[in-house]
Amino acid sequence: MKATFKFIRPQTSGLMKTLLMAPVLLAFLVVGIHVEQGLDRYNVGVGEDVLVTLRLGNTGESSLDVSVVPGAPDGLIVLDTGVRTAKIPPGTLAYIDYPVRGEIPGQYAISSQVIYTDEEGRSRHIRCGDRNGWPLIVI
Repeated sequence: MKATFKFIRPQTSGLMKTLLMAPVLLAFLVVGIHVEQGLDRYNVGVGEDVLVTLRLGNTGESSLDVSVVPGAPDGLIVLDTGVRTAKIPPGTLAYIDYPVRGEIPGQYAISSQVIYTDEEGRSRHIRCGDRNGWPLIVI
């Protein structure tokens, strides 16, 4: 709950002006999301697949509609490029995953885009990388 003050128009009586302030309590919903991303393994050979998994936690008070857009830099390919979606009730978790394949040797930071709607109805975008900061190494 958030306390605010409602200002009431000053009343004039002769030369004396009075300003009344009355506290008004407003109820609001808290929207919160916790996102972690990890890989099922961090070292692969060229042509091998890795599963990228996102753990999505709803820490707010209302259900969240969440979309995940897979992402991979040049040198990796996303095997299933479609957007994944989940409806997450308050206080629960959802897992979304997608496979990528190493095409060229190197070290790669994989990041996914997470999209959800905030308490004011605005679309919010989060770019999420590995929870430990580790790259995928393709040899």
